[in-house]
Amino acid sequence: MDYNNMLMHLYDMNEEEIFYKKYYYARQQEYSLQKFLSELDMAEVLRKRLIILEKEETLPPKYLDTFFFDMTDANSIVMQRHNRYSPLFKHAHNYYELMYMYDGTCKQEIMGNEVVLHTGDLCVLPPEIEHTVSIFDDNTLMFNILLRRDTLHNMFYQFLNHDNLLSSFFISDMYSENANEYILFKTGADQAIQGAILRMLWEFENKNLYYNECISSTLMLLFFYIVRSYNDSVKMPQFKNRMDVQRFAMIQYVSDNYRDISLSTLAEKFHYTPEYASRLIKEITGMSYSALLTRIRLERAQEMLINTNMTVSSIAEAIGFEATEPFIRVFKKKMGLTPTMFRKERSKRI
Repeated sequence: MDYNNMLMHLYDMNEEEIFYKKYYYARQQEYSLQKFLSELDMAEVLRKRLIILEKEETLPPKYLDTFFFDMTDANSIVMQRHNRYSPLFKHAHNYYELMYMYDGTCKQEIMGNEVVLHTGDLCVLPPEIEHTVSIFDDNTLMFNILLRRDTLHNMFYQFLNHDNLLSSFFISDMYSENANEYILFKTGADQAIQGAILRMLWEFENKNLYYNECISSTLMLLFFYIVRSYNDSVKMPQFKNRMDVQRFAMIQYVSDNYRDISLSTLAEKFHYTPEYASRLIKEITGMSYSALLTRIRLERAQEMLINTNMTVSSIAEAIGFEATEPFIRVFKKKMGLTPTMFRKERSKRI
C-alpha cells in the first residue's frame, strides 16, 4: 500500500473493529448479547486473541511483550491503530505504550484516575500501569506505539542522556519504585507530529527494507521535537512539588554522570550531605547508591557490547571501572555470563 492510499483508507474499519462493533451493540440488550455469544466460534476468537468480557479465557492477566513483539529483534517497535469499539477492561503490560490521539476524544482510566485525551495529545504509559481505554465512535482515531524496555535502552540511549522531562520520566521509571503513572503532552493539531506518526505507521504496515530503523529514527526526532516545543504543556501526576522534581533529578544526574560520579559529588551537586543523599537514593529506588550506580554502568556496558566493536577493557574504562578484571567479575555476577560470552550470545540471536 502506498502512503496516499493509506491516508485514503485511514478511517476504514478493520476486521477486528467490525467484530467489536457488533459485540458492542449486542451488549446493549441481554437477548442480543446471549445470541451473539452463542454464535461465537471460540477457536477463532482465541486464535485472533479477541477480547470477550463474558469469556474469562480471552482476558489476559497482563499483556507481555511476547504478545506483540518479534523477540528475536531487540530493536523492534510496534505501531498500530487502537481498535475502536474494543471492550473496556482493566489491563497492564510489561512494555511502554505511547498513545497518540490523532482525531477525536477518548477517556482513559489510569490507576483509578480519569484522563481525557483530545486531538493531538500524546500520552506515555510505563510498564505495569493498570488502565482502560474507551473509543466507541467510527470517527475517532488513536495510534499506539509499543516500545520494549530493551529497545528504549539500546536505541534511545542518546535521548536518555539529555536533561528534559521526557527522558527524566523514562529514567525515573527505570530506576525508581515511585515513578510517574504517565506523562501527557498536549500538541494540538501539530502537522509535524501528525506526519511523523503516520509515516511510522506506514513503515510498520509495509515493512520495507530498514523499516525498523526508519521508525526508530523518526521516533527519536519526534521525542526531541516534542520536548523542545511542548515542554510547558506537560501533565505529570507524580511530581507534586519542587522536592519531588529534585529527587528524581538526582537519578537523572547519576544516569548522566555514571562514569566518574561519586556519592560526595552527587551530594554536593544537590546541596545534601552524603548520608542524606544516600538515604534519598534508597527511598526513591529501593537500591543503595552503589547498587544503582552498578546497575546503570552495566546497562551501558550491555549497550556497548551489542552496538559497538569496543574491547572489553575499553568498555570497562568507558563506564568507570579502574581495571578490567573487577568489571568482568561484577558483570558475570549480575548477568550470569562474562562480557565476551554475553556479546557472542546476543550476536547469535541477531
